[in-house]
Amino acid sequence: MKGTILMSPRSHRLAAVSALLTIVATSMGCAAQTTSGNSGAAGGPSAVPGFDPQAGTIKVGNVLALSGPISATAKEQLVGQQAWFDKVNAAGGIAGKYRVQVVTADNQYNPQLAVQAYQKIAGDVVMLSGVLGSPSVNALVPILDRSSGIMVPSAQDSHLRTIPAVLPPFSSYQTNVVNAVSYLVKTSPTMAKARYCALVMDSEWGKADTDAVTFITKAVGAPLGIVTKFAPLDTAFTAQISELKRDECDVVVFGGAANNLPSVVAAATQLDFQPQWIAEFIANSTAFKKSPIAEYLTKHVLFTGPGAKLDDTSVEGIRVLREALGQTEITVQHVYGYMQALATTQLLEKAVKNGDLSGAGLRRASTELDKLTFQGLGGEVKLGAPADRVLPRTSTIYAYDVAAPSGLSAVAVQYQAPEGSSPDF
Repeated sequence: MKGTILMSPRSHRLAAVSALLTIVATSMGCAAQTTSGNSGAAGGPSAVPGFDPQAGTIKVGNVLALSGPISATAKEQLVGQQAWFDKVNAAGGIAGKYRVQVVTADNQYNPQLAVQAYQKIAGDVVMLSGVLGSPSVNALVPILDRSSGIMVPSAQDSHLRTIPAVLPPFSSYQTNVVNAVSYLVKTSPTMAKARYCALVMDSEWGKADTDAVTFITKAVGAPLGIVTKFAPLDTAFTAQISELKRDECDVVVFGGAANNLPSVVAAATQLDFQPQWIAEFIANSTAFKKSPIAEYLTKHVLFTGPGAKLDDTSVEGIRVLREALGQTEITVQHVYGYMQALATTQLLEKAVKNGDLSGAGLRRASTELDKLTFQGLGGEVKLGAPADRVLPRTSTIYAYDVAAPSGLSAVAVQYQAPEGSSPDF
């Protein structure tokens, strides 16, 4: 079993694209690839694993949680990717002639399974259009380096921006925390005197959030309290919430996922702990809208991430997603996957133009792209050499609202902290 190919039928909603697809930078190659093989038509790229010029197909891969504690939200990323790839394919494909197919493998949100999942599909894809979780991304970097491969991460630690095996489309975790705290202070100046703490996963993600809250509290002159940690699959948080309450935390940065948040809210409710929480969008699930935690989220939690107002079809990316999803509510996870597909497409377009879809060719194409753009869903990523990349400095801030799509209502679109940010973020 090599993985699952997800192909949606062409829909009348996904009409032909009227303009050429935007070319942007990204580099990624998965299996050990060469430029040898059957050449394509009239000087086109030669066949490599995952690219069949005669069939007119390019296969890209995902390593993500098809099963496990966050499978429902993770699958929304695939839906978002497919929405854009369907539009590309309706217009004839990459460079107007190569249709994109998506191959998936399951890491169950478990980094120990990421390498096995990747090996199942490595020989079938030219690159990875999504790898879920910083630990899984880090596990695959040395493997991709051996084959000159490249991946688009479903992770946002700022250190990923300089890794040649990674094509980063998003603002970093650090930037999202900086912007969220800045937004709180801007909208309520008394928050500059609040006590800021953190409840974070014991991982690089958690370290990123800790670094960010340390930076921004110093910038705004706010006191910094404790940082307490948990394991990715933890379901009991009474001890950590008790610590945060004893420390009299007014604002808590939460670095965790949707499988963790209900247990956090349950413990906070039981202990009557009601700070302002800041969380990444990955901590949200559409299921929360009809759950007992919805009221607490509405009163106490801000979410950060990419995107715009999720019902604003004047934004190109939202309009395409709306057409693709029909009556399905748009989530930030859909937006996230859609942006991954945009980055992947821009890289593939450049590599096809260069005539080389090998791993080395994709990496080279990523260095030749000046930037990645995202149809109003995120800031530009400056590319070029990996060491010179610059991630966006903007984040969209969401309040929780059960009446809004997926429960998130954008209160500040592409907000950028006037306090500035660390160049490391």
